[in-house]
Amino acid sequence: MHESSERDPNQFSPVFVLATPRSYSSIVTTMIGQHPQLMGLPELKLFAYPTVGELHASLPRFWIERGVKHRSPGLVRAVAQCRFGRQDCTTLALALSWLEERSHWTGTEMLDSLQQVIAPRSIVEKSPENVESDDALARLVSAYPRARFLHLTRHPVATQRSMQKHLQRTLSSYSADTQPTRYFTAWIDVHTRILALAEALPPSRYLRIKAEDILNQPATHLRSIAGWLGICTDSEAIGSMTRPQDSVFASEGPANSGIVGGNDPDFLRNPSPRPVETPSALECPGGWGANPTLWEATVSLANRLGYV
Repeated sequence: MHESSERDPNQFSPVFVLATPRSYSSIVTTMIGQHPQLMGLPELKLFAYPTVGELHASLPRFWIERGVKHRSPGLVRAVAQCRFGRQDCTTLALALSWLEERSHWTGTEMLDSLQQVIAPRSIVEKSPENVESDDALARLVSAYPRARFLHLTRHPVATQRSMQKHLQRTLSSYSADTQPTRYFTAWIDVHTRILALAEALPPSRYLRIKAEDILNQPATHLRSIAGWLGICTDSEAIGSMTRPQDSVFASEGPANSGIVGGNDPDFLRNPSPRPVETPSALECPGGWGANPTLWEATVSLANRLGYV
């Protein structure tokens, strides 16, 4: 397969979950993707770079030195599962070779390839990198004129606190001194970009929902999402969506394979859904008030997204 003028851009209508990092997007995407008419994949990161080879080349030396073998472990896992039927050290190695042979492919070509394998089911995927730049989002949107977009939100203060905890666990040199400014700015940037996209989309292709609502009342909101997608809403289908732990991607992957992860580590360690708390008010984090203008912008956007 190689993308050409003969490609029908309307052939597939994948579902993309658009969200900032630390927005419960791993568990929500997996829940939706457990519907029998869908398939939830790990983070693929396919639209962050023009080609699959450029994506892989972006793997930081920090991770290479720690044995990580690909910039997108979720992509390798998805190829192993969809193309080779399972995810073990043998099939993951086959998937790495398969991807290397297709390093010139675009993200669109790669996603088309996966979609062809799982058809008639539709892919459900989320990669925060897809909404971190105008170029990445433009590549995604132009590739699939029939794609559906679920805009997933999380309270900004809870998001920022979660990001700090995540980085403290994963980076020994991490310092939280200036991070609130950085992450509130990123939170505003990403949601503003998604909202701009929403203005050009009909209701049949865009839906915004709070992650907190899905996790605290899963059956109600998952049935609503299924109805929006135009797929089965019976009890069996919705019941499948409430069991993300049943997904073939709801684990860390084989140890020592160099392909571990593809979704949030907390989710992979404990993929069972559970209720979550939302801060009762929009209060500036304690000890941080260095940029009142930024905080005002955060509050304004949070109010627009339904947080008060």
